[in-house]
Amino acid sequence: MPSDQSWWSRLLTTDFCPWANRFVYWLKEPVGWFALATAISVIIGLYFSPIGWTLAASLTAIMATGMAWPWVAVRVTQCDLHPETDAVHEDTACRMVLSIRNRIPIPVWGLAIEAYLENIANDDNVPTVGLACVPPLCTADYCVNVTPTLRGHYPTTKPQVACSFPFGIWTARRELRDVRPLTVWPRVYRVLGVLPIIGQINADEGDGSRGGRSGDFVGVRSFRRGDSAKHVNWVASARSECLIVTERGGPQSVELDVFIDTSSNASRESLARRIRVAASILDSLHQSRIRARVRLGNDRLTYKCDSRGRRQMLDALAGVPVDGEPCEPIHRANAKARIGISGSASGEVVIQIQDPLGSRRAGGATREIFIGLRDDLATAIAGLWKEIRDADVAA
Repeated sequence: MPSDQSWWSRLLTTDFCPWANRFVYWLKEPVGWFALATAISVIIGLYFSPIGWTLAASLTAIMATGMAWPWVAVRVTQCDLHPETDAVHEDTACRMVLSIRNRIPIPVWGLAIEAYLENIANDDNVPTVGLACVPPLCTADYCVNVTPTLRGHYPTTKPQVACSFPFGIWTARRELRDVRPLTVWPRVYRVLGVLPIIGQINADEGDGSRGGRSGDFVGVRSFRRGDSAKHVNWVASARSECLIVTERGGPQSVELDVFIDTSSNASRESLARRIRVAASILDSLHQSRIRARVRLGNDRLTYKCDSRGRRQMLDALAGVPVDGEPCEPIHRANAKARIGISGSASGEVVIQIQDPLGSRRAGGATREIFIGLRDDLATAIAGLWKEIRDADVAA
């Protein structure tokens, strides 16, 4: 148990003799207790009473049936498992298609698929898919909705088909014949407004100049959340009876350096929240077509501002180990625009935005944003840029 639990809970869950586990692992399956009871019944039959032989025969019949049928069930069936889509976000429902071929003329009961959506392999696998019955002499497809809750590239271990029917005293397992992978991307929250870091030269990066708050008149457009109230064209708004904003050709955004700390200095949930914040910020930069040089841990990421680049970015974030990995610390750089995403020992997500061209409205040259472990990420990330305050003024 974690150190914050009571001493009584830690005492009851501590393994004081790990060296002796290999001698008693066979008792983790119920069939081990049946075997022990059978041995005791034989001793009773030999030395005390003939009823021991009756008990031994009954227990042996139960063990034979409880072990033979699971062994047969996993070998007379062929199982294929694949998701309908190859990538989803966290907490998003995904449909898995399980195709099973039963080669015997009797139904097969109690099949389950284990170790597909688990991040860490363990002996107590929770089934990803469970079936009550498979019809005889047929190939059946079953669709099951699952909701992955943690990023990663699945499966992390080889999935197995398992069966413990009818008594549940022993579980037979066999690897699946064909398995297709599933990538679970970090959950992305919407960032309102536009990042207030701009360059000094028109068309410095990308194709031509883009809309901004200064420069030559380009046209008008509908009001979007994040627009300043002073840029509202009130004459055009009165004619159309909706807010119209004057669009000007402003300078392109500078190329940003984004640093993401992947070390685990707190809990697994803290690291997961940090990766979700990073995914949300990078996705917002991607939608604004702001080029970013990303350092994810000790790895360097380069991608374009298109659909393929977004997928590469999310795949890289999904590949961060759930328990973190060692990485170099984030160093301050005074000459470049940069965003640093790290974590504190208390589980907070620390976002440091450094803008060498920062003005009073942009929050100054450097500012830090702290998101607590119990704060709502959707609310905190939505108001990440201070620019969205202008929308409240205009509304």
